Amino acid sequence: MQSEQFTHLFSPIQLGDVTLKNRIIFLAHWTNYGNNHGYQEDGLASERLAMHYIERARGGAGLVCVTQSVSPTGQMGRTMVNAHDARNEKVFRWMCDEIHRYGGKVFGQFNHCGHTSCMQRPPLLYAPTQMPGPHCYVNTKELEIEEMEEIKKYYVQAAVYEKEWGFDGMELKIAHDGLLRTFISPYLNRRTDQYGGSFENRMRFPLEIIDAIRREAGPGYPIGIRLCMDEFTEWGYSWDYGIQVARALEEAGVTYINSDAGCFSNYNFEIPNNYIPMGFGVYMAAELKKAVKIPVVAFGRINDPVQAEGILADRNADMIGMCRQLICDPETPNKALEGRLDDIRHCVACSEGCGMVTTQEGVVCVHNPAAGREKRLGIGTLTKTGQKKKILVAGAGIAGLKTAEIAARRGHQVSVYEKGPQAGGQMLLAEKIPMRAEMGEIYRYLRVQLQRMGVPVYYNCPVGMDLIREKQPDVVVTATGSVPTLPDLGSGCGAALLNPREVIEHPERVGEKAVVIDDIGYWQAMGVADYISVMGAQVSIVTSRLFAGSDIEETCRENLNRRLARRGAKTYTSSRLVRVEGRTAVFENIFNGEEFSLKDLDTLVVAQASRSDNELYKELKKSGEFETYCVGDAAAPGTVLRIIFEAEELGRKL
Repeated sequence: MQSEQFTHLFSPIQLGDVTLKNRIIFLAHWTNYGNNHGYQEDGLASERLAMHYIERARGGAGLVCVTQSVSPTGQMGRTMVNAHDARNEKVFRWMCDEIHRYGGKVFGQFNHCGHTSCMQRPPLLYAPTQMPGPHCYVNTKELEIEEMEEIKKYYVQAAVYEKEWGFDGMELKIAHDGLLRTFISPYLNRRTDQYGGSFENRMRFPLEIIDAIRREAGPGYPIGIRLCMDEFTEWGYSWDYGIQVARALEEAGVTYINSDAGCFSNYNFEIPNNYIPMGFGVYMAAELKKAVKIPVVAFGRINDPVQAEGILADRNADMIGMCRQLICDPETPNKALEGRLDDIRHCVACSEGCGMVTTQEGVVCVHNPAAGREKRLGIGTLTKTGQKKKILVAGAGIAGLKTAEIAARRGHQVSVYEKGPQAGGQMLLAEKIPMRAEMGEIYRYLRVQLQRMGVPVYYNCPVGMDLIREKQPDVVVTATGSVPTLPDLGSGCGAALLNPREVIEHPERVGEKAVVIDDIGYWQAMGVADYISVMGAQVSIVTSRLFAGSDIEETCRENLNRRLARRGAKTYTSSRLVRVEGRTAVFENIFNGEEFSLKDLDTLVVAQASRSDNELYKELKKSGEFETYCVGDAAAPGTVLRIIFEAEELGRKL
């Protein structure tokens, strides 16, 4: 049944000769799914990459945009697919055919990396002017006119190839990274020839590329622009300049403007995490829409169809750009169209999986184990069991809930028992960290799905052998989590010694002056430091690593450090705890052994490795009475990214 709630979102729109069935665009993004077989053998499209985009069309997106490099000098990383490489024809023809089979359209997004690279030791980088980008130390070669002409030819060749292969249009990237934004940038383009100096000269190279593509592709072939409206840096341009650029692009005959913001020097806006408000970029799309007559795409943490419908109804944009929301739940459009809003997995903007792209690992998702694994785990791959089993899940944390969800979808009779008063496990603590409340969406979604399938969850009900023998399940899944540990500091410690979980569950135990020791490099220490700092504690953070929170995704870590620094928190790196004497903690530098002390402490918070709570599992294995599995922290303490994937795998195995 089709929902009448989203009349704007699911209305068609015309882009040149192409009609989109709805206003939802799967935004182009680097996936790291391209093949990388060595020099001149990288940049090839893979089945994995194609299936990633096909899945979003299958889920109902009206338009799918596929990011690609142009020119052998233009790859941001070795897994970035080259649009100009004829060897990609077979995979791309198949991908386009499949996207069309689901009623979607597909555009190629073209980008030359310019001065931006995700490689630690990049090859020669090119820019309008020889200067390192403000974000890094790597210098660039100033482009010569002959080199610019060569790059222009690659843009045109890519457009010609992809139109022939079945792409319905193209998008030129003048956005948060890449060569073309550096040409329009007053700061980064300091040329004194016809391509620099005045606004008209800075625009010349992108406009020449657009004109050359238009002449080859024809008048009705859509050419969109992903445009950085505001660089959000002290040296960069802001949205008023972005408007000026958009007007020049409209005058040049582009089909639409896909709004964007940020740059490598302000990466928060490229992959905005949950410190950045939902819909943060909508105001830029709204201002852009007032300034141009061509269609405008809104962007910026739009993760809900109700939110998207409101943006269109208020005439703040003509189309809605979604990237990570459709990575998280490819079926968001179809679920919205069918009125199944509670069945949508909402992106929590944690950047745990998608943020790995900067390390040149393939994009994955905390909330959706099928992201990047569509062939094996994607839509339609979960099959009903041939042998229905009675499954008892001990523990309603994320591991237990996810295993129960998948097992129930397969047709098993599942029941979940939780020793505490509510489901969610450590996500109940994670959502209390400042700015991280959205993490609770992970357990909300799973809890709703179990409720819809009639899976009972029993609270305040610890699981032991007596209960298991009474229920006589065919299978027992122990998802009993982990317990935090603390060092033995002896009787001389005069400060309150707490683990991070105790701090969040009992903030009243934290005094005015606290030290947080980060021996784990993850959210347990830095998140708690932020938590107690907000409450007014004077906080110091000590870690044996080169920097605190070393395993936290870099944009989140940057935001955490900024928040802590503004409230006066002090950080001591490459240091470890030696001893505690009353209310004084003594540390030493791990490189030179030099000691320093932090005095008059009320609270000492130690974040170190937890220990699996797996006694029930061991007892079950020893008895041999039941088919038994262990999942999540009960198997080995770890991140929610790892645990949800393992739970999905176990649920499919049962």
